[in-house]
Amino acid sequence: MEKSRDILKKIWGFDTFRPNQEKIVDNAIYGHDTLALLPTGGGKSICFQVPGIAREGITIVISPLIALMQDQVKNLHAKGIRAKELISGMNYREIDITLDNAKFGGLDFLYVSPERIQSKLFIERFKLMNVGLIVVDEAHCISEWGHDFRPPYLEISKLREIHPKVPIIALTATATKEVQADICKYLNLRNPQIFESSFLRNNLSYQAYNTENKVKDILNYCKNHIQETGIIYCQTRKSVKEVAKLLHSHNFPVGIYHGGMLREDRKLMLDSWMDGELKIMVATNAFGMGIDKPDVRYVLHYEFPNNLEAYFQEAGRAGRDEKEANAIVYWENKDIESLRYRIDMQFPPIATIKHTYRALCNFLKIAIGSGNNETYHFNINDLTSKFQLNSIETYQSFKILEINGDIVFSEGVFHPTKIRIAIGNKELYSFQIKHESLSPLITVLSRSYPGIFNDFYEINENEISKRLKINTLNITKQLEQLEKYGIIDVSWKSSLPTVTFLHERLPDDYLKISAETYFFRKEKANKRLNAAINYLETNQCRVSTLVEYFNQPSLKCGKCDTCIENELMGNSEIDYKKQILAILETPTDFDEILQKINTNKKIIIEILQELILQELIIEEDGVFSQKK
Repeated sequence: MEKSRDILKKIWGFDTFRPNQEKIVDNAIYGHDTLALLPTGGGKSICFQVPGIAREGITIVISPLIALMQDQVKNLHAKGIRAKELISGMNYREIDITLDNAKFGGLDFLYVSPERIQSKLFIERFKLMNVGLIVVDEAHCISEWGHDFRPPYLEISKLREIHPKVPIIALTATATKEVQADICKYLNLRNPQIFESSFLRNNLSYQAYNTENKVKDILNYCKNHIQETGIIYCQTRKSVKEVAKLLHSHNFPVGIYHGGMLREDRKLMLDSWMDGELKIMVATNAFGMGIDKPDVRYVLHYEFPNNLEAYFQEAGRAGRDEKEANAIVYWENKDIESLRYRIDMQFPPIATIKHTYRALCNFLKIAIGSGNNETYHFNINDLTSKFQLNSIETYQSFKILEINGDIVFSEGVFHPTKIRIAIGNKELYSFQIKHESLSPLITVLSRSYPGIFNDFYEINENEISKRLKINTLNITKQLEQLEKYGIIDVSWKSSLPTVTFLHERLPDDYLKISAETYFFRKEKANKRLNAAINYLETNQCRVSTLVEYFNQPSLKCGKCDTCIENELMGNSEIDYKKQILAILETPTDFDEILQKINTNKKIIIEILQELILQELIIEEDGVFSQKK
């Protein structure tokens, strides 16, 4: 206990842990298997990074999120902790060196994707590592009951067979009881201690409004909270641009964030928002992982996600400073049909999936019998254009091929150029004498990046360009020359998506899409969708509806829109009826009734409907009056 607090203070600067964190940390430090369920903003990384430092040996962190791995590695570096990540897009030499560093004690943390741990290269080095802790992040991905099932997670238990005494800590933000059971079963956890923090956020008010014009409502909300920091979530990049354009036209300081942006552009937007220069971020779900801004006063949803797991995580990015905050959904009736359409599009016909696989292989020129464990960068727009594929069906086909165990598909995440000098100092000096034009670049590389002779280092071509006073195109050409001469090993920068083939290309007739998995997942997706729609349409407490979905007990929150509305209805319905009947002594339209009675619009609608059913009033052409 004292040790974990000392580490927390020394490295993170905190005097105390958040609720439940210390118990989770100490349980892992003392070598016990642990399952931790912490809501978004609950401080998951502290829960495995502190015991990772406290225990002897390297900590292996398995995560499916490339951007999050990159961010956490950089944050650990900033704290003086030795960390690396193994992700798609790295060349063999870079992977080889990283694994050697891990084997010989040169790393404290190694972040790795679940697909990468299946490779023979990783397994052989893992056997020789002094491993202190195995961490499984986003552990819900191991369960077919979960909303983001990934088959490679089922292979993680093999690591336990290699190092049976090493404790495992599994973490997730959301997991139903079925998912929790699967995590314990498939990770082969031994008598795991399960720590489940309450999903209740007393400072957060959940609201959902059925509206005729959600754009107008969002605009009005932003106008009324102009000094506050907020996030507006959309489901598509197109929607992000449309909403941001609208807010720009009304002079709001707004940024955008989605997976299709260059890393530099995303970083610029994020930094401006974190610093308060931009008050509003309009984003897809690409925005949020590893982002911890405490003073977000509201999260608005222009489009609702397909399941409550995703919504809970996105809404939970409001109010992390424990001050009052709002999580509000604005939805129109047509959005329900859009949600159902999105689920249908997630499951293209099996024939379409097979056709997409064949088109991808042909596009990348992969012959039948080849491609096993090979990774390719590719432009998905070029693929769909060349083979006349539907872009949404293509993307979802990739996802199902992933689940089927055929490929690993990573959306466009920026990978910077990484370089290692492949020869010794003496040979390098001789080369510089013979190649004067390349000497300045070599000098900058060797002096700017300590350790570049032993390991790969990220470089910034723009910074080098400024120092050498030549353009970046010439920098790239010189790097290509150095690579050609064998002076450097290079992993070139890219922001294109990547695909890794998990087996050789199969003939068309041999590619089998598991119908059981396909239809099972579709059924589960529809059940989760129905729960999401119920959340929008319910007249019960929002918090109870949300929390009970995750099998936790809950009392009515008393502060969501339905709780407030039900309280108003219970306390004042008779008074409102009297007021409305008095107003309708003279024929009056709906807008005028709203102006005269200061209450929720939905309450007025329900009372009018009730009075019509009781035949106390009538409505003709939008005008209401007492029935004579």
